[in-house]
Amino acid sequence: MSWRRLGRVYVAVHGDRSPSDAEWAAYLAGVDRSIPLETQRVLVVSAGGAPSSAQRKRMVDAMDGAQVPVAIVTTSLLTRGVGVAIRWFNPCVEVFGPSQLQGALDHLGLTDWERAEVPPLLSRLEAEVGISVVGLRVA
Repeated sequence: MSWRRLGRVYVAVHGDRSPSDAEWAAYLAGVDRSIPLETQRVLVVSAGGAPSSAQRKRMVDAMDGAQVPVAIVTTSLLTRGVGVAIRWFNPCVEVFGPSQLQGALDHLGLTDWERAEVPPLLSRLEAEVGISVVGLRVA
Protein backbone atom coordinates (compact mmCIF):
# COMPACT_ATOMS: atom_id res chain seq x y z
CA MET A 1 0.00 0.00 0.00
CA SER A 2 1.16 3.49 -0.80
CA TRP A 3 -0.68 6.75 -0.21
CA ARG A 4 -0.24 10.50 -0.24
CA ARG A 5 -2.29 13.49 0.78
CA LEU A 6 -2.87 16.25 -1.75
CA GLY A 7 -4.58 19.07 0.13
CA ARG A 8 -7.91 17.62 1.22
CA VAL A 9 -7.62 14.59 -1.09
CA TYR A 10 -6.11 11.28 0.02
CA VAL A 11 -4.97 8.99 -2.78
CA ALA A 12 -4.33 5.39 -1.70
CA VAL A 13 -3.12 2.54 -3.91
CA HIS A 14 -3.31 -1.13 -2.92
CA GLY A 15 -1.55 -3.96 -4.69
CA ASP A 16 -3.07 -7.44 -4.71
CA ARG A 17 -2.78 -8.00 -0.95
CA SER A 18 -4.28 -6.43 2.13
CA PRO A 19 -2.25 -3.69 3.79
CA SER A 20 -0.23 -4.71 6.82
CA ASP A 21 -1.48 -3.49 10.19
CA ALA A 22 1.48 -1.08 10.30
CA GLU A 23 0.63 0.33 6.85
CA TRP A 24 -3.02 0.73 7.84
CA ALA A 25 -2.16 2.38 11.15
CA ALA A 26 0.12 4.87 9.36
CA TYR A 27 -2.62 5.62 6.84
CA LEU A 28 -5.22 6.28 9.55
CA ALA A 29 -2.72 8.35 11.55
CA GLY A 30 -2.16 10.53 8.47
CA VAL A 31 -5.73 11.82 8.43
CA ASP A 32 -5.82 15.59 9.02
CA ARG A 33 -8.02 16.14 12.06
CA SER A 34 -7.64 19.92 11.81
CA ILE A 35 -10.29 20.10 9.08
CA PRO A 36 -13.73 18.44 9.16
CA LEU A 37 -13.63 14.88 7.85
CA GLU A 38 -16.66 15.53 5.62
CA THR A 39 -14.65 18.08 3.62
CA GLN A 40 -11.90 15.57 2.86
CA ARG A 41 -11.95 13.21 -0.12
CA VAL A 42 -10.51 9.71 -0.64
CA LEU A 43 -9.57 8.03 -3.91
CA VAL A 44 -8.59 4.36 -3.62
CA VAL A 45 -7.16 2.33 -6.48
CA SER A 46 -6.72 -1.39 -5.90
CA ALA A 47 -5.44 -4.40 -7.80
CA GLY A 48 -7.31 -6.58 -5.32
CA GLY A 49 -5.92 -5.62 -1.93
CA ALA A 50 -8.33 -4.25 0.65
CA PRO A 51 -8.35 -3.65 4.38
CA SER A 52 -9.15 -6.64 6.58
CA SER A 53 -12.33 -6.66 8.65
CA ALA A 54 -10.34 -5.56 11.73
CA GLN A 55 -8.74 -2.74 9.73
CA ARG A 56 -12.14 -1.66 8.39
CA LYS A 57 -13.46 -1.53 11.96
CA ARG A 58 -10.57 0.74 12.98
CA MET A 59 -11.39 2.97 10.00
CA VAL A 60 -15.10 3.14 10.83
CA ASP A 61 -14.26 3.94 14.46
CA ALA A 62 -11.84 6.69 13.35
CA MET A 63 -14.50 8.23 11.08
CA ASP A 64 -16.85 8.57 14.06
CA GLY A 65 -19.92 8.72 11.82
CA ALA A 66 -18.46 11.20 9.32
CA GLN A 67 -19.67 10.71 5.76
CA VAL A 68 -16.52 11.19 3.72
CA PRO A 69 -16.81 10.91 -0.08
CA VAL A 70 -14.78 7.87 -1.17
CA ALA A 71 -14.23 6.54 -4.69
CA ILE A 72 -12.80 3.04 -5.06
CA VAL A 73 -11.41 2.09 -8.48
CA THR A 74 -10.73 -1.62 -8.93
CA THR A 75 -10.96 -4.65 -11.18
CA SER A 76 -11.44 -6.97 -8.21
CA LEU A 77 -14.84 -8.39 -7.30
CA LEU A 78 -13.61 -8.94 -3.74
CA THR A 79 -12.56 -5.29 -3.41
CA ARG A 80 -15.91 -4.22 -4.86
CA GLY A 81 -17.55 -6.27 -2.11
CA VAL A 82 -15.43 -4.56 0.54
CA GLY A 83 -16.58 -1.21 -0.87
CA VAL A 84 -20.20 -2.29 -0.53
CA ALA A 85 -19.54 -3.37 3.07
CA ILE A 86 -17.97 0.01 3.89
CA ARG A 87 -20.97 1.76 2.33
CA TRP A 88 -23.12 0.36 5.17
CA PHE A 89 -21.24 2.77 7.46
CA ASN A 90 -20.54 5.53 4.94
CA PRO A 91 -23.13 5.93 2.17
CA CYS A 92 -20.75 8.29 0.33
CA VAL A 93 -18.64 5.34 -0.90
CA GLU A 94 -18.90 4.45 -4.60
CA VAL A 95 -17.05 1.74 -6.53
CA PHE A 96 -15.84 2.22 -10.11
CA GLY A 97 -14.16 0.12 -12.78
CA PRO A 98 -10.68 1.00 -14.07
CA SER A 99 -12.04 2.84 -17.12
CA GLN A 100 -14.20 5.05 -14.91
CA LEU A 101 -11.56 7.28 -13.30
CA GLN A 102 -13.30 10.45 -14.47
CA GLY A 103 -16.55 9.25 -12.90
CA ALA A 104 -14.66 8.59 -9.66
CA LEU A 105 -13.24 12.12 -9.71
CA ASP A 106 -16.73 13.49 -10.43
CA HIS A 107 -18.10 11.56 -7.44
CA LEU A 108 -15.48 13.18 -5.21
CA GLY A 109 -16.42 16.68 -6.40
CA LEU A 110 -12.82 17.71 -6.95
CA THR A 111 -11.76 21.23 -7.85
CA ASP A 112 -10.11 21.90 -11.22
CA TRP A 113 -6.71 22.02 -9.49
CA GLU A 114 -7.32 18.69 -7.73
CA ARG A 115 -8.53 17.10 -10.99
CA ALA A 116 -5.28 18.19 -12.65
CA GLU A 117 -3.00 17.08 -9.80
CA VAL A 118 -4.53 13.73 -8.82
CA PRO A 119 -3.76 11.74 -12.03
CA PRO A 120 0.02 12.34 -11.95
CA LEU A 121 0.09 11.49 -8.24
CA LEU A 122 -1.95 8.36 -8.89
CA SER A 123 0.45 7.32 -11.64
CA ARG A 124 3.43 7.68 -9.28
CA LEU A 125 1.69 5.71 -6.53
CA GLU A 126 0.75 2.91 -8.93
CA ALA A 127 4.41 2.75 -10.00
CA GLU A 128 5.53 2.58 -6.34
CA VAL A 129 3.19 -0.35 -5.69
CA GLY A 130 3.97 -1.99 -9.04
CA ILE A 131 0.46 -2.03 -10.47
CA SER A 132 -1.38 -0.42 -13.36
CA VAL A 133 -5.11 -0.49 -12.64
CA VAL A 134 -6.06 2.76 -14.37
CA GLY A 135 -3.02 2.71 -16.66
CA LEU A 136 -2.12 6.39 -16.57
CA ARG A 137 1.24 7.30 -18.02
CA VAL A 138 2.72 10.53 -16.72
CA ALA A 139 6.30 11.59 -17.45
